[in-house]
Formats: sequence, structure tokens, C-alpha cells
Amino acid sequence: MRQLTYDGVPIPGLNDLVRTAIRLHPAPGVPRPDESHIGGPLLWPSDEPWPECPVTWPPDPDASDDAWMGGHPLDGPVPVMVSAAQFFRDDFPELPFPEGTDVLQILFCPLEHNSPYHQGPAVRLVWRDSGEVGDIADPPPAPEGAEAAFLPKPCVFEPCSIDELPRLCDFPAETRAALGIPEGASEDPEGWPELDQYSKIGGWTAWSATDRVDLGCRECGEELRQTIALATEEHEVGCGCEVTEDDPVGWSFSRQGVLNIFTCPADVTHPVKVRID
Repeated sequence: MRQLTYDGVPIPGLNDLVRTAIRLHPAPGVPRPDESHIGGPLLWPSDEPWPECPVTWPPDPDASDDAWMGGHPLDGPVPVMVSAAQFFRDDFPELPFPEGTDVLQILFCPLEHNSPYHQGPAVRLVWRDSGEVGDIADPPPAPEGAEAAFLPKPCVFEPCSIDELPRLCDFPAETRAALGIPEGASEDPEGWPELDQYSKIGGWTAWSATDRVDLGCRECGEELRQTIALATEEHEVGCGCEVTEDDPVGWSFSRQGVLNIFTCPADVTHPVKVRID
């Protein structure tokens, strides 16, 4: 790769900041359980219980690490989670599949939950080997009181790749110094490539309203990495593809934001963190 420049000046380390994201470009469809999708049926074994919301009181520490400020009481019914998205390794090898797995399933508890960082659905990731799934379970109905904004319409993907550079809050110290950015600055440098909001795998987080805080792995201390972004709206920016519908999924996260899922690069099965921004 040629040396990237800013304002005509080569910046040491700038090339190392480039991350290639896979824009998902969700489009209305009728996906099958053996396909990658948003909002369609999951390849879920009929002999495996459908997971319940991890935000109980006390919360399930193995599901996520979002410092929930409350939860569903354990002495009452706990809502069953619903399908949010599914990704097969054959379609998206860029995802960090653990050895012996080839499908990632994302489930939501489609009720409002509160953490110090956001309000929104609770999230659970399931990594599995599709070859071990025999009979497929029928999806459960959405729980009573489910937020319509957290129930996605079925969509398939029309993916493309796009190179991204981070927002200022993700700059390493040497890049800040090379660009002459003063201590305490919060705005991206003038003319910096735009990082907009869209559903994707990988890439950088399009921080806009939320501070970048507390993204260390609770299990091992590694810095968690942006893995999945699920956007309220699909903005037509960056990749050159035509966006025919800006909200095909029909969900909405906190002021038309993006639900970002962060996983541990050392072990993707460590508890995840979610930030809606």
C-alpha cells in the first residue's frame, strides 16, 4: 500500500490505522435458516433450549459485560430472546470464528434495558458448528411488551468492502503527535475522511454521541475490538454502492444510532460489550 498522507504530508503509522470493513447493505428478503441474514429464522437445534435474556438481577456474567443497572427479577418469568442476525463463515470469513464453529448467531431481548452507556436491547452471541444441527427449532414469539423498534424485518445481505480510518478518539498517541493535534481536542482534523453510520463487520466505530470508555476485556484485560455494527439507517457514503432504502431493517437504536458489538481479540467467547452510539 502506498504511504497515506494528510494534507499532502506523509504521516508515520497512518497506513497501519486502515481497517477494511464489510458493509452489509441489508435488503428486504425471505432468508432461510441456513443463510446469513438479519431478522430471519436461526439455525437453532430443536433439542437446545431457546436462550433467555441475560439481564436478570443479578445478571448472567457469561453473556455480556455492560454493567446493567437492573434486570428481570429471577423470581418471575425471564423473557426469551429473539433472532437479530446470523452470519455464516462461508459468507463472512472476516469474522473471528472460534475453531470448530462456522456460524455466528446474534439474539436480542427486545425490551428496553439500562446500562451506564446506553438504553436498548440486551444482546447475546452464539458461535456454533452448523454441522451439528439436526432438526431446526421453530422461533419463539416475541415476549410480551417487546419494543417494535428492536424487532427486525427479515433482510438478506448485499455486502461490499470499504477501507476506514478511525475517529479522533481512536487515534494512537503517535498519530495525534504527527498531526499536531493538541491535548484535549475532540474534533476530527479538518478534511479527515468521513466515518459514517451503516451496518458492517469490522472496521472502526463511528463514535458520535457516546464517549469511548471502558472497553477492556473483563476476563483478560485486552482492548475489545469493534466486530459488528447494526445501524438504524444505512447512509449512502464511502463505498460508492447505491442505497435504495435507508432503513430496510426497521429497527431503531437510541436516537437513530448504531448498536456496536465489541469482542475480545484474544478469545471471542469472553463476555462482549455493547455500545449504542
